[in-house]
Amino acid sequence: MVKVEMKPAIGTKLNVNNQENIAVGGELQKTMVIKKARRNNDSEASAKPASKIPRLSIFPRMSVVNEPALGFSSKLLPLDVENIDENDVNNVLLTPEYVNDIYEYLRYLESKQTVKQNFLVIQKEMTARMRSVLIDWIINVHYQFRLLPETLYLGISIMDRFFQKESVNKNKIQLVGVTAFFIASKFEEIYPPDIKDFVVICDQLYHKRDILKMEMVILKALKFELGRPLPLHFLRRNSKAAHADSRIHTMAKYLMELTLVEYECAHWKPSLLAAVALYVTLRMIGDGYTWTPTLEYYSNYSEKQLIPYAAQLCKVILKSEKSKFQTCRKKYSSAKLLEISKSPELNCSYVKEMAKTASS
Repeated sequence: MVKVEMKPAIGTKLNVNNQENIAVGGELQKTMVIKKARRNNDSEASAKPASKIPRLSIFPRMSVVNEPALGFSSKLLPLDVENIDENDVNNVLLTPEYVNDIYEYLRYLESKQTVKQNFLVIQKEMTARMRSVLIDWIINVHYQFRLLPETLYLGISIMDRFFQKESVNKNKIQLVGVTAFFIASKFEEIYPPDIKDFVVICDQLYHKRDILKMEMVILKALKFELGRPLPLHFLRRNSKAAHADSRIHTMAKYLMELTLVEYECAHWKPSLLAAVALYVTLRMIGDGYTWTPTLEYYSNYSEKQLIPYAAQLCKVILKSEKSKFQTCRKKYSSAKLLEISKSPELNCSYVKEMAKTASS
């Protein structure tokens, strides 16, 4: 077993927030008598024979049939598309009756809360490389804090959406990053790190009041809209449609995370990133996996739509080997994550050929 050593991120500076009813005396007794009389009347009404209770004839009698759920607003599935929710009818946690409506709403949200291409154009003192340095540091901090993966994606999303709205001085770039991460942890985590921890990881470069002040600036700039869908939301749905095992799902997660430091991929929609990552994973690993009509239906992307982005992702995969930003690769080389970054498939002929077709 290879022992993975992560560089400490703690203390790091980067060079680049009944009504109660009160009755007195006899009034209390009077109130209790009235309530008791009402209950008796209700009991008598419910005890009447069913034949004497009038029915409205305009409503037909309805019977409950335990059928596979498709979502209230969904149409019938195409004949060549599998209903991946039919075994979840009795699982209230998976909400099969609403799942299709939920994902339709998530697609609406991602189109509303977008990250534009070349969004750093408004920044006078910040470059794409500075963004990559900041995100690589955030990935390291996230890994050491052992937070949820959703926190990482949401933090970067908040940061990018703020950078495309407000010009930031060079000496406050790290403050924006750590504050976005702070906001995301409060949004996603049950037990988020204390604000003092975020002060420490910046090596006291910023104080508590600086983070809290920046928190309000970011939230106002984003109009408190923090519910942008994450790639993980869509990947889980796609992996279910693909009947993907843990190795395929983990590989797709790794590919998604590789793109986080890439400025050229920052504007991709979360649903697109999830679909491309799974598509490339299935093509790399093979074993008979293809982009089936079921995957096309649930991901909302055809294979033809994914190919140009798959070429770009393959280019990122090959680039990651010699990149200076190695935190993600080290993270996914651990046994806990199946040592997925060491997989030989990452250098397969498909990846190399597709990378050649990527636009520069």
